[in-house]
Amino acid sequence: MNVAKPLKICTLEEFEKLPKEDGWNYELLDGVVMMSPRPAMQHQIVSGNLYTELRNALRQKNCRPIPEIDLVLEGNNLIPDMMVICNDTFDKKRYEQPPFIVIEIVSPTSSSRDYVSKRNLYEKLNIPEYWVISPEEKCVDIFCFADKKHFQYCDGQLKSCILPEIVITLEDLFA
Repeated sequence: MNVAKPLKICTLEEFEKLPKEDGWNYELLDGVVMMSPRPAMQHQIVSGNLYTELRNALRQKNCRPIPEIDLVLEGNNLIPDMMVICNDTFDKKRYEQPPFIVIEIVSPTSSSRDYVSKRNLYEKLNIPEYWVISPEEKCVDIFCFADKKHFQYCDGQLKSCILPEIVITLEDLFA
């Protein structure tokens, strides 16, 4: 079962020293350590399709999608399902500045964390655009924090607010 378990409030330094079990993702959100199991098959299929679509859309731009890398900002350590970074050479184990886009793929038990906790945190961390993808509903919510806009796409094509090169047909994303 995909269930996130809160552990205890700690600093980034304490978080980095914690022993971590294989098969679990560990994140630090506003001082709370969250554990969740590795993603299920449908999640991984959508993630693979998303990576392909983003890579193709950004091929002519100095941007690229980066899956499941630690994002460390303002004492938080997050593991977004996908980030889009631009104009940056990235060769570390973690990324330490706001990416252009952060994307989370929802599982049934991570819904409130992705739609509420992470949404609020990503906005506070000055991430310009945040996507929440629901494989179950076959919908994508895009929060354009820079413009204070929200779009929900459940058919047709989605469009990025900040990178207009990104246009993805939902049928291809959820294939």
